[in-house]
This record gives sequence, C-alpha cells and structure tokens, in this order.
Amino acid sequence: FYIAAWFIALSMFCDGLDGKIARLFDAQSKFGSLFDTLSDFVAFGVVPGFLVYKAVLFHFRLVGIILTIFYIIAGGYRLVRFTLKNHTSESKQPFIGLPIPAAAGLIASFIIFNFYIWEKVYFPKIFLVITFLSGVLMISRIEFLPLEKGKKLSIESKIFIGLAIVSLIAAIKYSYFIFVLWILLYILYGIIRQIVLLNKK
Repeated sequence: FYIAAWFIALSMFCDGLDGKIARLFDAQSKFGSLFDTLSDFVAFGVVPGFLVYKAVLFHFRLVGIILTIFYIIAGGYRLVRFTLKNHTSESKQPFIGLPIPAAAGLIASFIIFNFYIWEKVYFPKIFLVITFLSGVLMISRIEFLPLEKGKKLSIESKIFIGLAIVSLIAAIKYSYFIFVLWILLYILYGIIRQIVLLNKK
C-alpha cells in the first residue's frame, strides 16, 4: 500500500508535466485531451478509491463500499465538469471544486504517513472522513487556484512555488510529512480563500 501510494504521488507530478510537454511540441489535440481525462479518472479516481478500500475501508463493510463508490463517482463528475468548462474558455480559470489529483494526493499522503510512521493504518476511522471530504470537495463550488494565469504565474502561485522550493530540503528527509502538509495547505487555502470571497460579496 505504501509503494502504491507513492506511485499516485509520482503520477501527480507527471500529470503536471504532460500538458506542458504537449504544448511545447505543439502536439495538442481533442483526442489527447479526452484521453488525458480518461487516464486522470483511472489514475486519480479508480486507483486511489481501490487503494483506500483495500488498505482501510474494507473494515467498515457497506459504509466503506459506499464511500469508495462515492469518491470515484465524485472524481468522474469533477473531470467532466472541468473538461466542459475548459473547452469553453481559452484562459486559465480557478478550478471549481478540488482537482482530482489533489483529492487522490490527500488519500495517498495519509496512507504514506501512516505506513511510514506505524507501518500500518493507525487511525482507520480518519480515512472515512478523508475519503468523504475528498469527494465532497471535488463536487463543491469552492475555487482552487491553478498555478498559471494564462502564460504568467499569479502572485499566490509564486508564493506557493517559493515555499515549495524552500521545503525541498526538508522533503529529502521528511518526504512523508511534507507531502501530506502541502496537500492540506492547498486544500485549506482554497477553503479559507472561498470564505473570504463570500464575505466580501
């Protein structure tokens, strides 16, 4: 389970590069875009759902099955909504709902943390909350920022990237901790930012 969770983390990194490589070689196509969506659904929807069920949720029987199915369906819904919105807009817009790679990263990071520290899932019930929360955030209307705004980085993205570079040194020794910390920071920042925007309105 530990190794499988790290493969999900590696997939997140690769997911951030595929679009840039396609644009670099001018190899973008509608087929490629749709195939990328399908691969995201499998890599960040089906695989994390199956992983968290086999690692933890099977203990909770029917509840575990329902939560796993909910997470996978929520991931599929999130991808369809993103694909439709992406085809109607040329510029980078805030993500509506938690991006599915981040949701998968939330699950994977907690599995990595548990297995690294205790060599097992030490708090099984927390995965009920994590899986449910991941699904709810994906189908929510909360805005989560992309790294880019057109061809430029936003100020918020520059801050995140700066902090990420600083944390790379710590990640060499404490990768299991840094991964879960960054996923949580990204999610909490999106939620807090949404609350601030609603209060302004």
